[in-house]
Amino acid sequence: MKIFYAVNFDKETSSGLLKLQENLKEHVRAGRWSQDENLHLTLYFIGEINEKDLPIYKKALDQAAETVEPFTIRFTSYGSFRQGVQDLLYVKIKNTGDSLQILSGILKSQLKTGDTEPLKPHITLVRRAEMNHQTLKVLKKMRFDLPPVQIESIELMESRKVEGKLSYIPLHSVKLNQAPI
Repeated sequence: MKIFYAVNFDKETSSGLLKLQENLKEHVRAGRWSQDENLHLTLYFIGEINEKDLPIYKKALDQAAETVEPFTIRFTSYGSFRQGVQDLLYVKIKNTGDSLQILSGILKSQLKTGDTEPLKPHITLVRRAEMNHQTLKVLKKMRFDLPPVQIESIELMESRKVEGKLSYIPLHSVKLNQAPI
């Protein structure tokens, strides 16, 4: 099974992200668009594991969530990662403090497996995008008016094909440490 840790969004936030994705469609000639239900923010990608090891990954999530209080993220602009002659287009994220990096770092240090790259917080909108790069430069300068989002939980997700369609399935959800009132 293939797994990763993620932040998932409520319907209102997902709807706003879908509008940003829709805005790209007039500029992108071809690409693989993220499915509505798969929009998320990856904290740490693990990859293939043996299903019998799943409790280890759940426990790591439980421990990481204990150390970080709920935090706010903001959606700032479009961005891209170059992949050969195509691009991966995404929404850039900023968060109050460094909670995303802390969570990702704790998971990496506990598990010592998976993605070794530093966290680059983003939400993928389209992979293998083919478009005019002058337009891409203009898009990257745009700023968004989506409201900030309070992040209160994180999930362990499975990536699996269901009836030929890529699906992300929550396996374990944990609330972040709640500060005493």
